[in-house]
Amino acid sequence: MRLSTFDFRLSTLCFLLLTAAAAFAVSPTGTLPIVYITLNNNLSVDRYEERDATIYIQGHGAYTDLASAAAPLPLTIRGRGNWTWSGFDKKPYRLKFPPEQGQKLLGMHRSRHWALMAGADDYLGYLKNTVGYALSEHIGLPWTPHQVPVELVLNGDYQGLYFLTETVRIDDDRIAIHEQQDGETNAELITGGWLIEIDNYPSEGNITFTEDNGQYVMVTPHSPEILSAAQRNYITDRLDELNAAIYDRGAQPLEQILDITDAARYYLVQEIMEDCESYHGSCYLYKDRDSLSTFYTPQQESLSTFDFRLSTPQWHFGPVWDFGNAYDRHQERFIYDHPTWPQIWVEQLCQHEIFYQRVRQLWYQYRTNEHSKVLQEINDFVSTVSQAAKRDAQRWQNTNVCNNSNMTDRKREFLDRMNWRLNWLYSQWGEGDSTPLPDALNDIPQDSAESRQPSVLRIVNGQLIIYHNGQQYTPTGLRIR
Repeated sequence: MRLSTFDFRLSTLCFLLLTAAAAFAVSPTGTLPIVYITLNNNLSVDRYEERDATIYIQGHGAYTDLASAAAPLPLTIRGRGNWTWSGFDKKPYRLKFPPEQGQKLLGMHRSRHWALMAGADDYLGYLKNTVGYALSEHIGLPWTPHQVPVELVLNGDYQGLYFLTETVRIDDDRIAIHEQQDGETNAELITGGWLIEIDNYPSEGNITFTEDNGQYVMVTPHSPEILSAAQRNYITDRLDELNAAIYDRGAQPLEQILDITDAARYYLVQEIMEDCESYHGSCYLYKDRDSLSTFYTPQQESLSTFDFRLSTPQWHFGPVWDFGNAYDRHQERFIYDHPTWPQIWVEQLCQHEIFYQRVRQLWYQYRTNEHSKVLQEINDFVSTVSQAAKRDAQRWQNTNVCNNSNMTDRKREFLDRMNWRLNWLYSQWGEGDSTPLPDALNDIPQDSAESRQPSVLRIVNGQLIIYHNGQQYTPTGLRIR
C-alpha cells in the first residue's frame, strides 16, 4: 500500500517525535559525577556570546559535591571549538566563573576557566585525548591538562558523557609563567610571558610568517591576546629568531632559544599518537619573561655571595591539546612525512642531532618505565566510563555522534592501533638511547661574560635592590628605571 504525501509526512513527524522523546527519557547512570547547568531564562548556548547560567555538581566516589540544586553557583557558558562545534549534534562548551570566584572542581586546581569536552568525534572510546594526556604526563611535559569524566545535564536535558577539562592558560597551577597585560608597552614587560598557538584558523589577531621551506604559518596569541604595536613587533621578531635557529641560520644555536627536552617530549607524544594534525593547529608554545636569574652552589650560604645573571628564558613546546585526529592516517611514516595537513617546523627539528638524541633518550625511558603504567590507566578508564558511554549512545542514537556503547571493543581497536604504531616506531628507533637525560641546569644556555659580572645587594628604604651591570633590579628581576 502506497502512503499518501500527508501520511508519509505524518509518519516522519511521529518518528522524529518518538526519537526526541526517547532522548529526553534518558537519564544519568550515576556512575560518574553529574554536572547540572541551567541557563538563565532557559536560553540555549551560543557559540560566541557568553550567557549567564548556574551550576552545581553531584560528586561520586572520591569526588565531592559543588554547591547544590537549592544554592547553585553563578557562571557563564558559551560554545567552544571549530569543527567539533559545527560538525556534531553533541556540543562542547566553555565555562567561566565570575572574577575572584575560581573553583576547585572534582579535585583539580582552582580556576575560573574550564571546558566541557564532548568527545563526539572520538570513535575509539574517548581514548584519544585520554591517552594523549596520559602520555604527556608520563613522558614528562611540565604541565598537562587534567580531565574528569562526568555526565552533563543542561537545562534539564541529559547530554551524556562529557569530560570536565582544565583549559590551556597561564596560571600558577597551569602554565606557571608571568602573565603580561594586553596592550603592554613597557619594553621590560613585553618579553613575557607569552602563550601562543600555531593555528589553522585565521583570526583578526593572527601573526603570520613564512617558514624557510615556504610554508605559510599562522600564529594566534592567547596571552596577551590584544597586542600593542610594541608587543606585536616583539613577538614577530622572536618567531623570526626561532624560525632562523630551527633552520640553522640564526645568530644563536637552537638550544639557547628552544628547550630541547620539552620539544622532544612534545614530539614523542605526537608521534606515538600518530597525530597527523599536530604542528598544524592546537600546537602551543610559551615563553617566560626575561629576568635576573639566581645561580648558586650548595656551599654558598650568604645571600651576598649569590651569582645573579640576566636570563632570557627559552621557548617551550606544550602543553598538548586535542588529539581528535590521532591514528586516523594509520601509515608507516613519521607524522611529518607527507602529512595530511602541513606540519610546521617538526621535520626540520628532527634534523638537529641534539633534538634527535633527546627523542631517543625519552623513547627508551618511556618504553622501559612508563608504558605499562599507561596501559593500566587505559584499563581503569574503560572500567570507569563504560556504563556512561552506553547511556551516551542511547542519548545520541540516530545522530552523527560516535557510538561508543561497547567500550570493550573500542579499547581493543584503540590498543590495536597504538601497538601497531609503537611496533613501527621500534623498527625505526630500536631500543632508543639509554643515556640518562641531562639535569635541568645543564640545559640552561651559557650567558655572556658581561652577564656573569658580580652583583651588589643593597637595602634602600627597606627594599632589597640588586645592582647589576650598572642597572638596578628588584628581587623578581624587573629593572628599576
